[in-house]
Order: sequence, then structure tokens, then C-alpha cells
Amino acid sequence: MGSIDCLVNNAGITFNAPFLKIRPEQFDKLFNVNFRAQFFLTQSIVADMLKHSGGTVCNISSIHGLQGAPEHSAYAATKGAIIAHTRTLSVELAHLGVRVNGIAPGWITVENYYKAIPGFNEEQAKRDAYNTVPIARYGQPLDVARLAVFLSCDESSFMVGQTITLDGGTTALMSLVSDFRNESVARFGKEYLSRTER
Repeated sequence: MGSIDCLVNNAGITFNAPFLKIRPEQFDKLFNVNFRAQFFLTQSIVADMLKHSGGTVCNISSIHGLQGAPEHSAYAATKGAIIAHTRTLSVELAHLGVRVNGIAPGWITVENYYKAIPGFNEEQAKRDAYNTVPIARYGQPLDVARLAVFLSCDESSFMVGQTITLDGGTTALMSLVSDFRNESVARFGKEYLSRTER
């Protein structure tokens, strides 16, 4: 078997619950799958990369590591840990020939969503995306894959320690503080708001 040139850490699970109701075993499972596994897999693969010509690591996080949302405290903590780890590890490994970057996706439509959320289907996803995402669609796994390929190839050779937000404009909309948003609505009208707020 040959050496590994690029690693994309994509494994993860989701769990949402009120902060005061999260049990230790739920917390541990989230951190074990979402962060601990990624940490030690990367350690093992990078050790092999350093024996050859280096490589790239791409860590998949989430916009929940960047923005607050109710009932996401444990999940968001794992994603924030990934972002911090990406930044720190990149500094440690760049001079050794290993570039580390990350992706923070927004809502990416995968089959598990349709199973996990009662009454949620592809048509509902299209309606929700039209009302909540500036680009009016949810992301697809291929959107993430294309960015991961870019971060793993020579075209991104000067990019180190970055976590790229890939969310169709969701966090750009969320980042507007209410006073600024209210002033903008007064000045520009309701067309300024997302479709659900009109």
C-alpha cells in the first residue's frame, strides 16, 4: 500500500438537546466521534505523511462552530474544537510539509436528514432553503467534496490554517445584529429581510 497524500476528516454525528438535559454519556459520544477520533486519526496519518513528501489535511467542521444556536451546545463545542485544532495544527505542521485547512458547511442535504426528522422530505427541504438560505438551496455533499479537493491540491498551496465557510450565505445573513438589520429594513424595506421574516 502506498502513502496517504491527503486526509479528509468527515466523520461526525449530530445531537441536539437543551444544555441542562445533556447527559455525560451523550457528551462523551459526541466528542469521541466528532473530535477525538479525528484528532488521533490525523496523528497517525500525519506521522506517515512525514516519512514521505508531506501532504494535506482537511477537517470538516460546521457553521455551528462559528455561530450560536439553541440546543446545540455540545455539538457546537465539538465543531469549535475542530476549528481551533485546525488553526493550531496548521502552524505546527506547515514547515514540515503538511498543510491543514478546514471546511465549515452549513446545511448539507443528506439522506439521514430525511430519516431523522419526521415529515421532512426533499420538497420540504427545497421550501425551507428558499425561505432561509440566501442562495435559496441547501448544499449537497458534492459541494463539500469539491472544496475538499481544492484544499488538497496544489492550487491552494499558499492556504494554511483556514476554515472556509460553505453555507450559501447563511452565516452572512445570521451575522447581522438586530439594530443594524432593523435600520436596514426601515431604510430599504422588507426586501432586505430573508423570505421567512417578510
